[in-house]
Amino acid sequence: MAQKVASKLRGNLWRLIILAIAGSLIYGLPYFRTYYYDAYLQTYNLTNTQMGTLGSMFGVFGMISYLFGGVVADFISPKKLISLSLILTGVAGFFHLIATNYTTLLIIYLVWGFTALFAFWPALLKGIRSLASADEQGKAFGFMEAGRGVTNAAHLAIALAIITAVSKSSGGGDSLTAAGLKAGIIFYSVVVILLGVLVLLFFKDPQTSDKSERFNFKQVMTVIKLPQVWILCLILCCTYVMNMSYAYFNPYATSAFGMAMIGGTIVTIMADYIRPFASIGGGVLADRMGRPKIMVFSFLIMAIGTFAIALFPAMNVPIFVILCAIIYVGMYCNYGIVFSLMEDGGIPMDISGTAIGLICTIGYLPEVICPLVAGSILDTYSAMGYKYYFIAVGVIMLIGIVGMVIWNRSLKKKADN
Repeated sequence: MAQKVASKLRGNLWRLIILAIAGSLIYGLPYFRTYYYDAYLQTYNLTNTQMGTLGSMFGVFGMISYLFGGVVADFISPKKLISLSLILTGVAGFFHLIATNYTTLLIIYLVWGFTALFAFWPALLKGIRSLASADEQGKAFGFMEAGRGVTNAAHLAIALAIITAVSKSSGGGDSLTAAGLKAGIIFYSVVVILLGVLVLLFFKDPQTSDKSERFNFKQVMTVIKLPQVWILCLILCCTYVMNMSYAYFNPYATSAFGMAMIGGTIVTIMADYIRPFASIGGGVLADRMGRPKIMVFSFLIMAIGTFAIALFPAMNVPIFVILCAIIYVGMYCNYGIVFSLMEDGGIPMDISGTAIGLICTIGYLPEVICPLVAGSILDTYSAMGYKYYFIAVGVIMLIGIVGMVIWNRSLKKKADN
């Protein structure tokens, strides 16, 4: 059985690589603002609340998209969905170059909410699940996140080099300039369009039994009645709070420790260098030791790290960087394996697209809520706002542990029945 699983995973490795690369690059533009937070804020004359609203606009439309994305991914070619999403995301990036006001930016982020999230993410997750058997789900999702991490590390390093070089040549010195940011936007726009064309030309859809996977109302009701789906919604929601919050380590580093903007950016980018090791390591350990155990441990170290950053603001830069690294390990361990819990929960493959759509709709609510809450707190309390926000994030990590306890009890109850 083990040999059969390994053989299946190896046979689908090329598909896994393509999906991982696409799953990374498509988000370069929508999350560009988080990597260059302060420079972006200054270039477009935005407040923290407006910055948060841009993220929420992306998240709101994404949430609507997730609701139907799983359904669409069940009967429309994943190749076409992925390719079109990549190309349209890049086209919107070129429109971003001529954006001159906040309203235009809102429209662009709304478009990205459709192009980068509609059907793309549910189709990606369903595809990853189908590439491995039940005993390899942790590895499959962990390897996918690792691949995305390696791709992220590569394109972020290239983008930072381009932006820094253009900023210096335009007289910015150690500061990032508007010209530098636009050069980075051009880079991402060109790359995702090219990738979309390559996917359309060379990617082949995996074989599926279309009739059994087409949407119907009974399928939706079956998903809604599964308690494991709703518990997964809670677990993903808690996990994703950290994914949406670690970007604030960048401006916190510049305000609390006086780090230069480029240094603060490196603190955030560091997450993507940790991501491959945490995702693969978490996936392997999850399959060997049990996925719930690894997730509980990861929630715990994220909570401890976040509380430490919030409650001990007088720490020095090296300790701050170490704490961030610990948090990133927990964050990507959990995010890499959270969807592998679907196998543990016994969610049937033939309704997994619809299940993923519902789980993502609720589980990714932090995409909408976190930027608004963080922006409002920072505008109200200034530097102290970081402390209050990080405490709240730490509490949510503890709630994640409670969610895992509920998950384990639900599985035990299911097994007893």
